[in-house]
Parts: sequence; structure tokens; C-alpha cells
Amino acid sequence: MFLRDTPIAPSTVVELKIGPLTDTTSADGTRIFVEGTITNTGSRDTRNSKVWVRGVDAAGNVVAEGQAFPTPQGIPAGGTATFVVQLPNDPSIKRFHAAAIAR
Repeated sequence: MFLRDTPIAPSTVVELKIGPLTDTTSADGTRIFVEGTITNTGSRDTRNSKVWVRGVDAAGNVVAEGQAFPTPQGIPAGGTATFVVQLPNDPSIKRFHAAAIAR
């Protein structure tokens, strides 16, 4: 029996990098808009991207959480998408934590 060499396709992965984040307060002072970017540092395009942002107090407790679908949803390898998440303007929020998933 004789086997042929068959090329193997290169490995492809999605790797996401979030940041930087900026926050602004709504005109009426009731909401915080957390804006940021997601960069696909992986080797294949994404689809079905989603971002969660948590507002965290000084002790590390989650005070508020929101989610958004970045634009564009499909992030090409090496490409960047943007997002905006709205949170209530709670004075106990001291920092933000963001996480993202994609297929």
C-alpha cells in the first residue's frame, strides 16, 4: 500500500483583543456609555460576535452589566469592530471589565 502526502490546511483560530475602553455620561446623567473596539488578532474571520461590559465597584463586585453586538458582526482576521454598551450611572462603579465571544 502506498500513501500520498496530503497537504494539511493551516490551523485557523479566532483571537479577540478588547480595548481601549472609554466612557461618557448621558446628557441627563442617568446612563454611562462604554465604548470600545475589538480587534481580531486571529487567523480567520469571525461571526456572531457579542460583548459584555460590567461596571465594578471598589471591592470588585459587579454593580451593573450590559451587552452589545459589535459593528461589524463579522470581523475579518486583522480587522476591528466597535461597540457601545449602556449601563446605569451608578456612583459605586469604579472601573469596567469587558469580555467578548465570537464564532
